[in-house]
Amino acid sequence: MKKIVIFLLMCLFAISCSSLSGKKGISDKTMEGTYVKSTNTFTYKKDNLIFKDRVIEYQLVDKTGLLNGIYDFMYKNYGVNDSDKVGLKITGHFIDKTTFEITKISNYQIPKEKL
Repeated sequence: MKKIVIFLLMCLFAISCSSLSGKKGISDKTMEGTYVKSTNTFTYKKDNLIFKDRVIEYQLVDKTGLLNGIYDFMYKNYGVNDSDKVGLKITGHFIDKTTFEITKISNYQIPKEKL
């Protein structure tokens, strides 16, 4: 009986360890800010509770092609140029300190003056 209990505990331990090792370590982060296509800069305001808020700029890498499709749609229907600021809520991961790779665009906002 003890051998069966020990065997089951070892199997349970092995299954839990294998499920943890399947995670890559790259976690996606969701950010909301403004994007200017002509300069390819995404401006994000980091909200700090204790210290002063910081404004951080990132260069975006879009391998999905969604960003170009959204800009084409806004240009055709609302006349949004490449130099207009567009509000984006994006999900992705950091390539380095100044570059962010987009995996998903959750929401976008057309500039109010173009509506």
